[in-house]
Amino acid sequence: MNKGFSDQFSPPLIAGGKHYLYLFLLWPFMAFVMAIINFSQKEAKKVVYIFLVYYGLTFIIGVEGMDAAGYAQRLRDNAMLPFSDFFNIVGGIYTSDTSVDIVEPLISFLVSRFTEKHSILFAVYAAVFAFFYLKSIDLLYSRYSVEKPGRNAWILLAFFVTILPVTSINGFRMWTAAWIFFYGAYHVIIYRNPRYLLVALAASLVHFSFLSANIILVIWFLAGNRNFIYMPLALASFVVPQIISPFIQMMSLRLGGGLQGRVESYTSEGYILFRQEDYANTVWFLQVGNTMVFYFLILAIAIIQFRTRNTVKDKPESNLYSFLLLFLAFVNFGKPIPSFGGRFEILFFMFASLYVFLYFVKQAKSKLDLINWIGLFPMFLYAVIVLRQGSETINAWILSPGFGVPLFVKGISVAGFLF
Repeated sequence: MNKGFSDQFSPPLIAGGKHYLYLFLLWPFMAFVMAIINFSQKEAKKVVYIFLVYYGLTFIIGVEGMDAAGYAQRLRDNAMLPFSDFFNIVGGIYTSDTSVDIVEPLISFLVSRFTEKHSILFAVYAAVFAFFYLKSIDLLYSRYSVEKPGRNAWILLAFFVTILPVTSINGFRMWTAAWIFFYGAYHVIIYRNPRYLLVALAASLVHFSFLSANIILVIWFLAGNRNFIYMPLALASFVVPQIISPFIQMMSLRLGGGLQGRVESYTSEGYILFRQEDYANTVWFLQVGNTMVFYFLILAIAIIQFRTRNTVKDKPESNLYSFLLLFLAFVNFGKPIPSFGGRFEILFFMFASLYVFLYFVKQAKSKLDLINWIGLFPMFLYAVIVLRQGSETINAWILSPGFGVPLFVKGISVAGFLF
């Protein structure tokens, strides 16, 4: 086995949790950097987790129209409600005037019993998000640290980390649900462990749209690797995705209460037109990055399938490839609804990156593979866009020495400081 890319530049390890604690108190960001470098240590993983929660505690809401601003306003509104309204959150799931999601309203209401400060709310958001985020990363990292396959796998691992970083708590519901679903689905797909279907299903409590993703997962789990069905379906999804829109609208009429209202809000013609205009005018560059990564990952999967066409494939990789075909069809058929298919496209990135990563884990190449040469720019562009977006919510003071400094000075985002 060739020497791993990370081993070529491995710095001295920090031994013991106390050393991390002292460094974190002196300079949290430096402790975070050292913990990432030494991520194989149990104490290092704890420090990374604590720093991500610290980011939530110092969260900046500085851009008009951010989802985070709505969360902060809801917290203030909840603070004025009596405790008896707690039961309306759980009991009102099927009513037209209550959110069909449970976890976010519940967290907001419970936090509002103690404070109206959004910093505490986002610290809790970050704690929940980071738990599944780091758990998912560790699934890949544990394989990498054992095999030490080199730079090709390292690049895919690094990209995987940037797909949905902790700054995604700006849209807490959707993206936290994405990591919960990924973590559960990973064990269902790779190990065919049915117990983790419950974990994947729990994502629906955070964002109701994950009921659809769970249906896809259950279909695959029960049907198995029926590629002779999934492949034509995936190919057809590039040609006739628009057929799903009238079907969803028809189904929405048969649903009652809050579910009907929520589905209609995603499928109504006015909403679609608004989202299309908004998407085209304000975040066109996001579409460029997403599109490039989307087709790069499809090409990478095709290349891997061509290279391994005459070899016996391991069951986990075969399972993942089969699921990807079915999930790709699901994403494409959902794209006529801008706020639906486009969001689940990000989840496709996560599973597709995992597939390419697992391929490279078994490779002993020291040179950069053709797949990575093709994907370097799309992956880099996507990561830069994500970092630029996230910089709007990162408190610049979190990078300074001294624990707690951002809590006692006027906050300024990294984006505001740089741009």
